[in-house]
Amino acid sequence: MNIRGLLIAIGLVLGAFIVAAGSNGGGEYITGSWFAEIGISPQQTRPFDSFQSTLDVGLHLDFLEISSISDFIFDGWLWQEFDLDAALGPVSFSGQLLFEPQSGAFLYAQGKAALFIPPLTVSLYGAFVGATQTEPVNYGYVVDLSGEIIGGLFTFESTTYFGADLSGITFTATGAYTDPAVLSKTYKTDPTIEPIPAYFCGEEMTFTANAFGCVELTSTTTFGKTGFESEEIELSFLHLFGIPFNLVLDFTYTLQTKSYTFSPSLETDYGCLSVYTNLLGSGGTITGIEIYGIKFSANIGGASLTSISNLNTSDYVITIPAFGLVVEPLSDAISEGHIYYPQDYWEIVSLTVDVPPLGSGFSFSVDTFFSTSTGLLFDWGQSTMGVTLAFGSSIRMSSSITVDTTGFTAWKLSIRLNW
Repeated sequence: MNIRGLLIAIGLVLGAFIVAAGSNGGGEYITGSWFAEIGISPQQTRPFDSFQSTLDVGLHLDFLEISSISDFIFDGWLWQEFDLDAALGPVSFSGQLLFEPQSGAFLYAQGKAALFIPPLTVSLYGAFVGATQTEPVNYGYVVDLSGEIIGGLFTFESTTYFGADLSGITFTATGAYTDPAVLSKTYKTDPTIEPIPAYFCGEEMTFTANAFGCVELTSTTTFGKTGFESEEIELSFLHLFGIPFNLVLDFTYTLQTKSYTFSPSLETDYGCLSVYTNLLGSGGTITGIEIYGIKFSANIGGASLTSISNLNTSDYVITIPAFGLVVEPLSDAISEGHIYYPQDYWEIVSLTVDVPPLGSGFSFSVDTFFSTSTGLLFDWGQSTMGVTLAFGSSIRMSSSITVDTTGFTAWKLSIRLNW
């Protein structure tokens, strides 16, 4: 089936649902949102520096919800996604379709059907990727059985892979002058781990148990196409001796080898204060503590203040708010695909002030970045100041400017509508 035929089929299905819902009376309504942002760089030869827009329109029909999500950038129509979610008693289904509008190519389809019969949940994941110039069509599915007993003190999960797993799959586009987060789409089911047909390719069984509120036991058994692969037992002791000290023991067994690791750590969160630490040592002996980051957050009246410090910019980075605004190892950020601020930024101070009435007033924010490479007063590197004006819960408008060591570098205007 070509793209035109597929779109016609989707339209016919949607039309049938609308007619059916209309004949049943109330319960149907349209929801949606539209977001658009324009970025201007006064110092560049191309003043309009960035553009992105997302239109999300949903149709709710009693137990069913259908959504269309369209993303646009400077280069045009970037992504087109269709989502479907349905729930009827113990049965639920969710699915996604992804297209690449510029070439008219079908990229990906994913579906999950679940049946909940307390205390068990049976889920079937299926995924399908379209053909490319270098790769053929591929598909696969995963069967997952999970449950818990004794109020969650004991849980288990059995996941069987047939040409797919749940490690996630990411599609990345190219686009100039665009936020990298907009250029990628990530989904849970990856059907590309094995070529078709989708035969059995693995099994993973996980059991967890909690005792006394401070001991956690996790057992993970992995099988491949040829049989047993590994058994990993993780024993965690939390808050040993009544202090925020945790100890994790890992035992791993394979057909040929066995190994163990000893991972002591300090808990990082103390209310409004987070301390990022590593315990140093070898051979089971702790020789020291490395403190590589500190984060402080406080709410004072209608204002919130956040300060985050990276004490080792050689090995660690500060992630952007979409990825937690935390200090983490550079290697982890790269491997996990997290977006982070320039590595030489060692301190970020953020202040947000909300002016009542909440939800219909305005808020002001300022984010100041300090760098190891500027040599200016207090190591100042950049400040971004913005204001957001809200008209109830339906309309929100924002404007922000950025000034760094070279001067006035960016001005962003954005609007968000919800209905």
